Amino acid sequence: MVNELVDFWARSDLSGPQFVHPDDQSALGAYGGRYLHNVTADFESYIRSEHFGKRDSRFHTSLLPVPYGGDLSRADIFILLLNPGFSHADYFGELHMPAFRKRLEKNLTQNFENEEFPFLSLDPKFSWHGGFLWWERKLRDVIAQVAKDSFDGRYLDSLRHISTRLAHIQLVPYHSSHFGDYKLIGQLKSSEIAKRYVSEVLMPDVRRGAKTIVVTRQAASWDLGKEGGNCVIYGGHQARGASLGPNTSGGKAILSQLRRPPVAA
Repeated sequence: MVNELVDFWARSDLSGPQFVHPDDQSALGAYGGRYLHNVTADFESYIRSEHFGKRDSRFHTSLLPVPYGGDLSRADIFILLLNPGFSHADYFGELHMPAFRKRLEKNLTQNFENEEFPFLSLDPKFSWHGGFLWWERKLRDVIAQVAKDSFDGRYLDSLRHISTRLAHIQLVPYHSSHFGDYKLIGQLKSSEIAKRYVSEVLMPDVRRGAKTIVVTRQAASWDLGKEGGNCVIYGGHQARGASLGPNTSGGKAILSQLRRPPVAA
């Protein structure tokens, strides 16, 4: 099933200018294309377009989709999210920073050869990008605690270690400023594949204590019921903030998993 998830995305054309999985085309193209930003894959064109500075729920399909992040075969901590956010730096990074664009492509194909930080958004080389800023802020106190407990306070070593054990799965893989139509989740093949991966591959390992899942957003749509133990499901204000600090249920679960030996690749 891991291969099915990665193979599904291997069928997505990365030559542009739009990046929509072929099995999602009909759903995203419905209703006169109201789900899609009609933006060419060019940073200068974007900042001069009517979309620059506007916050809406349309998907930026000139950006590469991010259905998952991290090394799926090695990770034993999985954060489940709704969809990738959006900032202007996404366009700049993909179109003007070749190393960043290459890493996004390698993440899709799950090629981590010679990568110290398989979880892209914890790689300090990309600390200028919104993805790093978001994840490092969410996990800062957890990273610091692991640094104190296991690496003589060395934050970089802790960051590197957590990057090998952490992954995330997005329910919807396309970037947007905010999410506006939850009915779409049931129409996207990519969402179906993501949910099946979680239920058929991850949950058996979670139930036997080998892996940990933290569901931070749109818990009901993941169809996990009220799982307990190593499956932490956020609701209410927890879901809105998606906090992963060491005093939250998710942060405690992450720290507990990190104290166990990593799963063999």
